[in-house]
Amino acid sequence: MIRPIININGTNPEDLIRARLDASRAVNTVIEYLKYVTPNGRDYPGDNERCVADRETHYARLRALRDLQGVLLEEALAIRDQQP
Repeated sequence: MIRPIININGTNPEDLIRARLDASRAVNTVIEYLKYVTPNGRDYPGDNERCVADRETHYARLRALRDLQGVLLEEALAIRDQQP
């Protein structure tokens, strides 16, 4: 996790938090669009194994994005908690 140290010479904490929240929202938008490209069995005639493998790859991508989203939110909270 990236945790900048809030100091008088650094970036404004509100800007650091806002950037992470904006990035988190952008990741959410990507997740929403990726739902439209979930592999579907009808596109794999006669090759169920490949469909299952491709779906697992797709779901792994979604999990990675959700993990990233969670980390961004944790960072924003960690920055917020440093404020007096």
